[in-house]
Amino acid sequence: MLYRLSSAVLLLMMGAIPTTISAQVKKQIDSSALQKEIEAVTITGKKKLIERKVDRLIFNVENSVAVQGGDAIDALKVTPGVRIQGDEIKLAGKSSVRVLVNDKIVQMNGEEVQNYLKSIPTANIQKIEVITNPPAKYEAEGNSGLINIQLKEAKQDNWNTILRSTYQQATYENLTHGVGFGFKKGKFSTLADINYRYGRNLYTNEINYYYPTEHWNNNIFNRNHRKNLGTLLNLQYDLSDKSSIGAQFLGSFSDNSADEFNNNRSYSYSNESLMKYYKTDGVTYGKPKNLSLNLNFNQKIGEKGKKFSVDADYFNSISPKHNNFNSSLEDFILNSADNQYAINNSKQDIKNYSLKADFEFPYDWGNLSFGAKTSSTKTDNTVNANFYNAVGNSLLSAQSDHFQYTENTQALYFSLSKSFGKRWEAKAGLRGENTQTKANSISISQITERNYFKLFPTAYLSYKPNEDNTLSLNFGRRIQRPGFWEMNPARWYMNPKSYTEGNPFLQPTFVYNGEFNYSYKGLLNFNLSYAKIKDYYGQQTFHNLVEETQIFKRLNYANGTFSGGTVTLTYNPFKWWESSTDFSASYSELNPFIDILAKRYSGWSGYTSSNNTFTLNKSKTFFSSLYYEYNYASKSGYGTSSPISTFNIGFKYLAFDKKLTVGVNFDDVFRKNFATYENNTSGFRQNFTQYYDTRLFRISIAYKFGNNKISLKQRNIGNQEEKNRSN
Repeated sequence: MLYRLSSAVLLLMMGAIPTTISAQVKKQIDSSALQKEIEAVTITGKKKLIERKVDRLIFNVENSVAVQGGDAIDALKVTPGVRIQGDEIKLAGKSSVRVLVNDKIVQMNGEEVQNYLKSIPTANIQKIEVITNPPAKYEAEGNSGLINIQLKEAKQDNWNTILRSTYQQATYENLTHGVGFGFKKGKFSTLADINYRYGRNLYTNEINYYYPTEHWNNNIFNRNHRKNLGTLLNLQYDLSDKSSIGAQFLGSFSDNSADEFNNNRSYSYSNESLMKYYKTDGVTYGKPKNLSLNLNFNQKIGEKGKKFSVDADYFNSISPKHNNFNSSLEDFILNSADNQYAINNSKQDIKNYSLKADFEFPYDWGNLSFGAKTSSTKTDNTVNANFYNAVGNSLLSAQSDHFQYTENTQALYFSLSKSFGKRWEAKAGLRGENTQTKANSISISQITERNYFKLFPTAYLSYKPNEDNTLSLNFGRRIQRPGFWEMNPARWYMNPKSYTEGNPFLQPTFVYNGEFNYSYKGLLNFNLSYAKIKDYYGQQTFHNLVEETQIFKRLNYANGTFSGGTVTLTYNPFKWWESSTDFSASYSELNPFIDILAKRYSGWSGYTSSNNTFTLNKSKTFFSSLYYEYNYASKSGYGTSSPISTFNIGFKYLAFDKKLTVGVNFDDVFRKNFATYENNTSGFRQNFTQYYDTRLFRISIAYKFGNNKISLKQRNIGNQEEKNRSN
């Protein structure tokens, strides 16, 4: 028998009755009758595909046809403002992106992140949040944005298993196999995933140095051999209806090697005759591993949404690297030759401990959140480089370096948000971070210590004049700390004439960000941003013409500004065609304060991209996709870049009640996804043309069984900032 819902019950379910009135209505309704009515009647309300909130943009994945039968990476490809380029996930105007799942940061990088996200089917994803200017709750580290993937909750006891396999063919082949298992019964839930990838990758780089009387041309051919095992284990137990404890282990174990062939030729400007020829052939190998452990406790307080959580984290990264090479140096002008071989070894060991607590207290007058974090990191680095004469095996030179770096940080934050009626919403926060560092170059008995305290404010304001339009403003200050390896002063040789070295005196970069956002019906999204950057740091090239060497040093070298805008159009020309198009342009200005660069650089850059999905049958089980991106010739930083484009075609088929997904992709069909970057240092022109073997064919198969409503959860970790800087 079907029952009719009374108007009071209907309003109550829709949240339209004030709290005091709804409590009175509840008392007047017979609970058994209400249960029958709710079971018989389903009220549906479809959210907009794209929504703009005060501090983030929301893409409601469950309303998109384009991602059916796909995974989290497929969903990110059609999320406004997000781009997938190779192993990188990018946001316009941001130097890096961190990925969260259910508000918990994924403690992985590059390929590891993508492999993990490919294990999450889109059927389990509710929405994706794009946060371009993170609130005070998150670490102030990095000029980065956040992508938060919110998953659906399991409504009852469930289990789910996904088997997946991918074959990829570029110049060389790569294979990836994985299995994920999720289980939730009663108070206990677990998620386990294992992923294994093996194969080869190609990297090439053509480098040109233009000296007063010579033109050096260097061609690098690097063939990587990779084996990687990634593991994830997440355990959660509900102590009561309001409290839970959990543990998470993440491990990455690699066996990597690379064959590198480096041919360096010197030509005379007068007649283009070959003056010198340097050839270096080497093998690099190592077995890096990353281990992390998280223990957590979560507690709800009362019935009004108050809660707090505590996280204890441990992270260890061990990265040994061995680089042995042979070099032949021939000078045809002097009729001389020099043959050497080198044994070049290093090891980096990073340990991090952190503890953090977060509190959320919603009140009638506003939502208050606050928390604290303490973190301690220690790195230990060793480098040994020995050069020998190939004739007689006599030792020519040797370097041994031992460098230790410690960093302790204590942070406090608070944030307050409030709605003013239905149209206005505001949010403000402040984060304070106190940092103590000690860099110890043991080999040369040099110690560098620094202590500093910095404040990082954030502010947001949004206005919604009607259901179709939303406008918002935000502001934030952030810090970019150098990677741990960038502060190691030891030399790492690529060949006898070229080496790189870190800098223990590197200062962090500070960034001030401001944004304006406008959204119309979710069809049009417009972002305008401005950033002021102080103390850029990065790699600079120093040329020694007498010794014919190139030295790559890490330095703070400039201040600058960045302004840009992105327009995203998301629309459906027809029922069977879903499309998203980006138009982005930016203008940057750089003001260096080191002698080898000019005093000012400025210029424009931009890109256009279009992502299209076509439904090819009525049952919606066969899809095709077409992606095109064009990056215009640009001036950014202190150099210029040539145009880049990429054209991808894909097909996807769902079978066996959509449990089996088969995908076929052709990426960078016309092999245009590489550029030549050119700049001037010390008055010498140099350019680099790097290619990462992006033209490829890929076929993937995934089969899932069990109950698809299982919830996949990734735990937040308190030391993600330190983890990022270890790479």
